[in-house]
Amino acid sequence: MAASTINRQGVVPVAPSRGKGASQFAHFCDLYHQRLDALTLAKQLIHMIKAVQRHRGMTMGTLGGNQQFRDELSHLQIQLERRLELLQAFSSRSLTLLSPRDQENLSNAWLTISRDWQEDAVIDNYELHCHLIEQLLSMVAALGKQLEQPTSQSMPEMVEPKVIHANETLYPNRFKYLEVLHFSTRLMPAVAEQIGRIRALATYASALGYCDKDFASKLRYVIQCTRVNNEKLRHQTKRLEGLLDSDLSLLSQLKSYEIKLEFLLSMVESDVVNPHQINADSSRLFSLATDIIDVYLKVVDEGVQLLTQWHEQDIEVWVQSY
Repeated sequence: MAASTINRQGVVPVAPSRGKGASQFAHFCDLYHQRLDALTLAKQLIHMIKAVQRHRGMTMGTLGGNQQFRDELSHLQIQLERRLELLQAFSSRSLTLLSPRDQENLSNAWLTISRDWQEDAVIDNYELHCHLIEQLLSMVAALGKQLEQPTSQSMPEMVEPKVIHANETLYPNRFKYLEVLHFSTRLMPAVAEQIGRIRALATYASALGYCDKDFASKLRYVIQCTRVNNEKLRHQTKRLEGLLDSDLSLLSQLKSYEIKLEFLLSMVESDVVNPHQINADSSRLFSLATDIIDVYLKVVDEGVQLLTQWHEQDIEVWVQSY
Protein backbone atom coordinates (compact mmCIF):
# COMPACT_ATOMS: atom_id res chain seq x y z
CA MET A 1 0.00 0.00 0.00
CA ALA A 2 1.40 3.41 -0.92
CA ALA A 3 2.60 5.57 1.97
CA SER A 4 0.44 8.44 0.78
CA THR A 5 -2.69 6.50 1.80
CA ILE A 6 -1.59 6.15 5.47
CA ASN A 7 -2.04 8.97 8.00
CA ARG A 8 0.47 9.91 10.78
CA GLN A 9 -0.96 7.33 13.14
CA GLY A 10 -0.38 4.61 10.55
CA VAL A 11 -4.10 4.13 10.01
CA VAL A 12 -5.58 3.91 6.55
CA PRO A 13 -8.39 6.55 6.38
CA VAL A 14 -11.81 5.33 5.32
CA ALA A 15 -13.10 6.92 2.11
CA PRO A 16 -16.38 8.83 2.39
CA SER A 17 -19.45 6.79 1.52
CA ARG A 18 -20.66 7.25 -2.04
CA GLY A 19 -24.03 5.62 -1.35
CA LYS A 20 -27.03 7.19 0.30
CA GLY A 21 -25.07 10.28 1.39
CA ALA A 22 -23.87 11.05 -2.12
CA SER A 23 -27.34 10.63 -3.61
CA GLN A 24 -28.74 12.87 -0.88
CA PHE A 25 -26.34 15.68 -1.78
CA ALA A 26 -27.01 15.20 -5.49
CA HIS A 27 -30.76 15.43 -4.82
CA PHE A 28 -30.26 18.64 -2.85
CA CYS A 29 -28.22 20.15 -5.71
CA ASP A 30 -30.91 19.20 -8.24
CA LEU A 31 -33.63 20.84 -6.16
CA TYR A 32 -31.45 23.89 -5.55
CA HIS A 33 -30.79 24.43 -9.28
CA GLN A 34 -34.46 23.88 -10.19
CA ARG A 35 -35.46 26.69 -7.83
CA LEU A 36 -32.64 28.93 -9.01
CA ASP A 37 -33.76 28.40 -12.62
CA ALA A 38 -37.35 29.19 -11.60
CA LEU A 39 -36.27 32.47 -9.97
CA THR A 40 -34.22 33.44 -13.03
CA LEU A 41 -37.11 32.63 -15.36
CA ALA A 42 -39.56 34.60 -13.17
CA LYS A 43 -37.34 37.65 -13.46
CA GLN A 44 -37.17 37.30 -17.25
CA LEU A 45 -40.96 36.90 -17.45
CA ILE A 46 -41.40 40.14 -15.47
CA HIS A 47 -39.12 41.95 -17.93
CA MET A 48 -41.17 40.50 -20.79
CA ILE A 49 -44.39 41.70 -19.16
CA LYS A 50 -43.00 45.21 -18.81
CA ALA A 51 -42.00 45.31 -22.49
CA VAL A 52 -45.36 43.95 -23.76
CA GLN A 53 -47.23 46.46 -21.57
CA ARG A 54 -45.14 49.27 -23.04
CA HIS A 55 -45.76 47.96 -26.57
CA ARG A 56 -49.52 47.92 -25.91
CA GLY A 57 -49.54 51.55 -24.74
CA MET A 58 -47.42 52.75 -27.65
CA THR A 59 -49.33 50.91 -30.37
CA MET A 60 -52.65 52.17 -29.02
CA GLY A 61 -51.32 55.72 -28.81
CA THR A 62 -50.14 55.42 -32.40
CA LEU A 63 -53.48 54.01 -33.54
CA GLY A 64 -55.12 56.99 -31.84
CA GLY A 65 -53.01 59.36 -33.91
CA ASN A 66 -49.91 60.11 -31.79
CA GLN A 67 -46.94 59.49 -34.07
CA GLN A 68 -44.30 60.30 -31.41
CA PHE A 69 -44.08 56.62 -30.42
CA ARG A 70 -43.15 55.23 -33.86
CA ASP A 71 -39.34 55.35 -33.59
CA GLU A 72 -39.26 53.76 -30.14
CA LEU A 73 -41.81 51.15 -31.22
CA SER A 74 -39.50 49.72 -33.89
CA HIS A 75 -36.71 49.31 -31.32
CA LEU A 76 -39.14 47.82 -28.79
CA GLN A 77 -40.36 45.18 -31.25
CA ILE A 78 -36.77 44.03 -31.88
CA GLN A 79 -36.18 43.90 -28.12
CA LEU A 80 -39.33 41.83 -27.62
CA GLU A 81 -38.24 39.32 -30.25
CA ARG A 82 -34.94 38.89 -28.38
CA ARG A 83 -36.69 38.62 -25.01
CA LEU A 84 -38.93 35.85 -26.32
CA GLU A 85 -35.93 33.90 -27.62
CA LEU A 86 -34.18 34.43 -24.28
CA LEU A 87 -37.22 33.09 -22.42
CA GLN A 88 -37.18 29.98 -24.56
CA ALA A 89 -33.47 29.50 -23.89
CA PHE A 90 -33.94 29.80 -20.12
CA SER A 91 -36.97 27.51 -20.10
CA SER A 92 -35.14 24.84 -22.13
CA ARG A 93 -33.08 24.08 -19.01
CA SER A 94 -36.12 22.43 -17.43
CA LEU A 95 -39.40 21.33 -19.00
CA THR A 96 -41.10 21.66 -15.60
CA LEU A 97 -40.69 25.46 -15.67
CA LEU A 98 -42.15 26.39 -19.05
CA SER A 99 -43.48 23.58 -21.20
CA PRO A 100 -43.02 23.45 -25.01
CA ARG A 101 -46.76 24.12 -25.30
CA ASP A 102 -46.43 27.25 -23.12
CA GLN A 103 -43.53 28.43 -25.26
CA GLU A 104 -45.52 27.85 -28.43
CA ASN A 105 -48.52 29.74 -27.03
CA LEU A 106 -46.31 32.72 -26.19
CA SER A 107 -44.73 32.71 -29.64
CA ASN A 108 -48.10 32.51 -31.38
CA ALA A 109 -49.58 35.25 -29.22
CA TRP A 110 -46.67 37.59 -29.93
CA LEU A 111 -46.75 36.79 -33.64
CA THR A 112 -50.44 37.69 -33.76
CA ILE A 113 -49.81 40.99 -31.97
CA SER A 114 -46.71 42.08 -33.89
CA ARG A 115 -47.85 41.18 -37.41
CA ASP A 116 -49.49 44.14 -39.17
CA TRP A 117 -50.66 45.72 -35.90
CA GLN A 118 -51.11 49.03 -37.79
CA GLU A 119 -54.14 47.45 -39.47
CA ASP A 120 -55.73 46.25 -36.21
CA ALA A 121 -58.99 47.48 -34.78
CA VAL A 122 -57.99 49.25 -31.58
CA ILE A 123 -60.05 47.02 -29.31
CA ASP A 124 -58.49 43.91 -30.91
CA ASN A 125 -55.02 45.34 -30.38
CA TYR A 126 -55.84 45.97 -26.72
CA GLU A 127 -57.38 42.55 -26.07
CA LEU A 128 -54.56 40.63 -27.80
CA HIS A 129 -51.95 42.40 -25.68
CA CYS A 130 -53.98 41.80 -22.50
CA HIS A 131 -54.29 38.11 -23.33
CA LEU A 132 -50.54 37.71 -23.77
CA ILE A 133 -49.81 39.58 -20.53
CA GLU A 134 -52.34 37.40 -18.68
CA GLN A 135 -50.47 34.33 -19.95
CA LEU A 136 -47.16 35.76 -18.70
CA LEU A 137 -48.63 36.72 -15.31
CA SER A 138 -50.06 33.21 -14.96
CA MET A 139 -46.62 31.74 -15.65
CA VAL A 140 -45.01 33.98 -13.00
CA ALA A 141 -47.66 32.91 -10.47
CA ALA A 142 -47.12 29.23 -11.35
CA LEU A 143 -43.38 29.62 -10.79
CA GLY A 144 -44.13 31.27 -7.45
CA LYS A 145 -46.21 28.22 -6.53
CA GLN A 146 -43.24 25.95 -7.28
CA LEU A 147 -41.03 28.11 -5.04
CA GLU A 148 -43.27 27.98 -1.96
CA GLN A 149 -41.25 25.18 -0.39
CA PRO A 150 -37.56 26.08 0.18
CA THR A 151 -35.04 23.47 -0.93
CA SER A 152 -33.97 22.55 2.61
CA GLN A 153 -37.57 21.86 3.67
CA SER A 154 -38.22 19.75 0.55
CA MET A 155 -35.56 17.24 1.51
CA PRO A 156 -36.95 14.08 3.13
CA GLU A 157 -34.08 14.09 5.64
CA MET A 158 -34.79 17.67 6.71
CA VAL A 159 -35.50 18.14 10.42
CA GLU A 160 -38.50 20.12 11.62
CA PRO A 161 -38.07 23.91 11.29
CA LYS A 162 -38.35 24.38 15.07
CA VAL A 163 -35.14 22.34 15.51
CA ILE A 164 -33.15 24.83 13.44
CA HIS A 165 -34.33 27.89 15.35
CA ALA A 166 -30.71 28.97 15.77
CA ASN A 167 -30.34 29.21 12.01
CA GLU A 168 -33.17 31.70 11.46
CA THR A 169 -30.58 34.43 10.93
CA LEU A 170 -29.35 32.46 7.90
CA TYR A 171 -32.76 31.86 6.39
CA PRO A 172 -36.02 33.76 6.91
CA ASN A 173 -38.89 32.12 8.67
CA ARG A 174 -41.59 30.54 6.56
CA PHE A 175 -44.07 33.38 7.01
CA LYS A 176 -41.63 36.07 5.86
CA TYR A 177 -40.59 34.02 2.82
CA LEU A 178 -44.18 33.42 1.69
CA GLU A 179 -45.10 37.09 2.19
CA VAL A 180 -42.33 38.27 -0.15
CA LEU A 181 -43.06 35.48 -2.63
CA HIS A 182 -46.77 36.38 -2.89
CA PHE A 183 -45.98 40.10 -3.06
CA SER A 184 -43.44 39.66 -5.88
CA THR A 185 -45.12 37.00 -8.03
CA ARG A 186 -48.81 37.87 -7.65
CA LEU A 187 -49.90 41.10 -5.96
CA MET A 188 -47.41 43.64 -7.30
CA PRO A 189 -47.34 42.38 -10.92
CA ALA A 190 -51.18 42.39 -10.98
CA VAL A 191 -51.38 46.01 -9.81
CA ALA A 192 -48.72 47.04 -12.35
CA GLU A 193 -50.80 45.41 -15.10
CA GLN A 194 -53.94 47.30 -14.07
CA ILE A 195 -52.01 50.56 -14.31
CA GLY A 196 -50.69 49.37 -17.68
CA ARG A 197 -54.26 48.91 -18.92
CA ILE A 198 -55.16 52.41 -17.78
CA ARG A 199 -52.08 53.72 -19.59
CA ALA A 200 -53.05 51.99 -22.84
CA LEU A 201 -56.73 53.01 -22.83
CA ALA A 202 -56.10 56.60 -21.71
CA THR A 203 -53.21 57.09 -24.13
CA TYR A 204 -55.41 55.99 -27.03
CA ALA A 205 -58.41 58.10 -26.04
CA SER A 206 -56.35 61.23 -25.40
CA ALA A 207 -54.46 60.78 -28.70
CA LEU A 208 -57.79 60.39 -30.49
CA GLY A 209 -59.34 63.30 -28.61
CA TYR A 210 -62.48 61.33 -27.81
CA CYS A 211 -63.48 58.52 -25.41
CA ASP A 212 -66.49 56.47 -26.51
CA LYS A 213 -68.78 54.64 -24.09
CA ASP A 214 -67.01 51.29 -24.45
CA PHE A 215 -63.58 52.68 -23.64
CA ALA A 216 -64.99 54.88 -20.87
CA SER A 217 -66.59 51.81 -19.31
CA LYS A 218 -63.35 49.85 -19.50
CA LEU A 219 -61.41 52.74 -17.96
CA ARG A 220 -63.87 53.18 -15.06
CA TYR A 221 -63.74 49.46 -14.30
CA VAL A 222 -59.94 49.17 -14.32
CA ILE A 223 -59.60 52.38 -12.27
CA GLN A 224 -61.95 50.88 -9.66
CA CYS A 225 -59.95 47.62 -9.62
CA THR A 226 -56.70 49.54 -9.30
CA ARG A 227 -57.92 51.49 -6.27
CA VAL A 228 -59.14 48.30 -4.55
CA ASN A 229 -55.95 46.35 -5.21
CA ASN A 230 -53.69 49.28 -4.43
CA GLU A 231 -55.34 49.42 -1.01
CA LYS A 232 -54.37 45.77 -0.52
CA LEU A 233 -50.89 46.66 -1.73
CA ARG A 234 -50.65 49.47 0.84
CA HIS A 235 -51.45 47.10 3.73
CA GLN A 236 -49.05 44.48 2.40
CA THR A 237 -46.28 47.06 2.04
CA LYS A 238 -46.70 48.10 5.69
CA ARG A 239 -46.49 44.45 6.78
CA LEU A 240 -43.34 43.90 4.72
CA GLU A 241 -41.70 47.05 6.07
CA GLY A 242 -42.17 45.67 9.58
CA LEU A 243 -40.89 42.23 8.61
CA LEU A 244 -37.92 43.09 6.40
CA ASP A 245 -36.32 46.20 7.88
CA SER A 246 -34.32 47.47 4.87
CA ASP A 247 -34.13 44.23 2.85
CA LEU A 248 -36.40 45.75 0.20
CA SER A 249 -35.04 49.29 -0.08
CA LEU A 250 -37.58 50.43 -2.69
CA LEU A 251 -40.60 49.75 -0.45
CA SER A 252 -40.25 53.19 1.11
CA GLN A 253 -40.68 54.81 -2.33
CA LEU A 254 -44.11 53.25 -2.83
CA LYS A 255 -45.74 55.77 -0.49
CA SER A 256 -44.78 58.71 -2.69
CA TYR A 257 -45.80 56.76 -5.78
CA GLU A 258 -49.23 56.09 -4.30
CA ILE A 259 -49.73 59.87 -4.48
CA LYS A 260 -48.59 59.85 -8.12
CA LEU A 261 -50.95 56.99 -8.86
CA GLU A 262 -53.93 58.78 -7.35
CA PHE A 263 -53.01 61.87 -9.37
CA LEU A 264 -52.96 59.74 -12.54
CA LEU A 265 -56.33 58.11 -11.75
CA SER A 266 -57.95 61.47 -10.98
CA MET A 267 -56.53 62.97 -14.18
CA VAL A 268 -57.89 60.12 -16.28
CA GLU A 269 -61.31 60.36 -14.61
CA SER A 270 -61.59 64.12 -15.05
CA ASP A 271 -59.76 64.71 -18.34
CA VAL A 272 -60.36 61.49 -20.31
CA VAL A 273 -63.43 59.57 -19.14
CA ASN A 274 -65.92 62.38 -18.51
CA PRO A 275 -65.51 65.14 -21.12
CA HIS A 276 -66.82 64.84 -24.65
CA GLN A 277 -63.77 66.71 -25.93
CA ILE A 278 -60.45 65.54 -24.44
CA ASN A 279 -57.67 68.06 -23.97
CA ALA A 280 -55.28 65.76 -22.04
CA ASP A 281 -51.87 65.23 -23.64
CA SER A 282 -51.43 61.54 -24.55
CA SER A 283 -47.61 61.62 -24.31
CA ARG A 284 -47.80 63.16 -20.83
CA LEU A 285 -50.31 60.55 -19.68
CA PHE A 286 -48.14 57.78 -21.07
CA SER A 287 -45.00 59.14 -19.35
CA LEU A 288 -46.70 59.59 -15.97
CA ALA A 289 -48.15 56.06 -16.00
CA THR A 290 -44.83 54.63 -17.21
CA ASP A 291 -42.94 56.26 -14.33
CA ILE A 292 -45.29 54.57 -11.84
CA ILE A 293 -45.25 51.16 -13.55
CA ASP A 294 -41.43 51.17 -13.80
CA VAL A 295 -41.04 51.75 -10.05
CA TYR A 296 -43.64 49.08 -9.18
CA LEU A 297 -41.83 46.54 -11.36
CA LYS A 298 -38.44 47.54 -9.93
CA VAL A 299 -39.85 46.57 -6.52
CA VAL A 300 -40.88 43.21 -8.01
CA ASP A 301 -37.37 42.77 -9.39
CA GLU A 302 -35.87 43.57 -6.00
CA GLY A 303 -38.25 41.10 -4.35
CA VAL A 304 -37.17 38.30 -6.70
CA GLN A 305 -33.54 39.23 -6.01
CA LEU A 306 -34.18 38.95 -2.26
CA LEU A 307 -35.78 35.54 -2.76
CA THR A 308 -32.69 34.49 -4.73
CA GLN A 309 -30.43 35.68 -1.91
CA TRP A 310 -32.44 33.71 0.66
CA HIS A 311 -32.38 30.70 -1.64
CA GLU A 312 -28.58 30.78 -1.70
CA GLN A 313 -28.48 31.02 2.10
CA ASP A 314 -30.66 27.91 2.26
CA ILE A 315 -27.56 25.80 1.56
CA GLU A 316 -26.18 26.84 4.96
CA VAL A 317 -29.44 25.95 6.69
CA TRP A 318 -29.41 22.47 5.22
CA VAL A 319 -25.70 21.85 5.96
CA GLN A 320 -26.07 22.99 9.57
CA SER A 321 -29.37 21.25 10.29
CA TYR A 322 -27.92 17.99 11.65
